[in-house]
Amino acid sequence: MSSLKRKLRSGEIALGTWITINHPDIVDALSELPLDWLVFDMEHAPLEISDAEILLMPLRGSDISPIIRVPWNDMVIIKRALDIGAEGILVPWINSREEAEKAVSYASYPPRGLRGVGPRRAVRYGQRSFLDYYENFEKNERIIIVQVETRKALENLDEILSTPGIDVAYVGPMDLSVSLGIPMRFSDARFQDALKNVRDACERHGVTPGIHAFSPEQAQEFISQGFRFVALMSDLGLMRRSLASALAMLGRMKEEVKVGY
Repeated sequence: MSSLKRKLRSGEIALGTWITINHPDIVDALSELPLDWLVFDMEHAPLEISDAEILLMPLRGSDISPIIRVPWNDMVIIKRALDIGAEGILVPWINSREEAEKAVSYASYPPRGLRGVGPRRAVRYGQRSFLDYYENFEKNERIIIVQVETRKALENLDEILSTPGIDVAYVGPMDLSVSLGIPMRFSDARFQDALKNVRDACERHGVTPGIHAFSPEQAQEFISQGFRFVALMSDLGLMRRSLASALAMLGRMKEEVKVGY
């Protein structure tokens, strides 16, 4: 069983960050840190599937699980993400049971799903037998994450999270707050109520609650609330925050307090 799958099942905290910069040096450097996962963002970052394949390579031999946020709930994109060696997929804009079932189906081989056979890098170009991959990957390694980022998703939480195969419900705070009509007002009672509803639904259905944090302080707060799959910003956000802090110490600028992605 993969390290991340084991942590999620045992209720431990799983920490990671997002990769949006298209250079393997970023991943290689971060692979030396005690992270549990990295998400490679193909939805909003300028990354294509060929870019993602190269970016995944520095993680070979590490305990960090590579996860790809696909740009859409699409069978071909999900298949290709898994074929290049992603251990998990993060699917945006899941608003119904039907959409959740499609995501799981696209990430599963028959008879459970619709994924075509051609795992390529996922079986280390033949070093791992396909039968071993077929029998073990979905059960012991694969992570399926659905993104909760709309009012409609909140209304359908029980239907979505009761879908067999869903491992994590991941809150996108920016989109969710915009959908609720309270952009970036994360302390607003309506946003906090939404977070509680997500955590409660996760508890009912044995799904790990996840969320994106825009600062270490916010990550600590989310963890104290019960979130267990927590993103520490992104490569770009961490870089800008660190340099802004250094420049503030040297009197060049006031330290940024804006949300850092």
